[in-house]
Amino acid sequence: MKKITIALCLLSLLTVSVSANHSTKNLSVKKVTVGAKIKIKIKNDTDDSFTVYNAGSGGSYNLTKGATTAISMDEGDKLYAYQGGKKGALLLTASADMDGKVQMLSKL
Repeated sequence: MKKITIALCLLSLLTVSVSANHSTKNLSVKKVTVGAKIKIKIKNDTDDSFTVYNAGSGGSYNLTKGATTAISMDEGDKLYAYQGGKKGALLLTASADMDGKVQMLSKL
């Protein structure tokens, strides 16, 4: 009787071990970045200074001639030309693939 009880205990332990191992193989892990800022660098390659407006944060930035300015944005934020205290033409919409890359103002 003791041999049967020990055999049943070992069999149940083996079953639990196999099913636990099987269930962990089906788990998947996704990396989710929440609230990550995108740093977009804009080089003013034009002959004049230029002002832009970040509609996401509400900030305006003066882009001096020949300088590169980094602007922190969230994905989907829009950057507009800022002329005469008013929002002008849409220059770009921030996306993750722009992070850390230099955008030339003349091409926007």
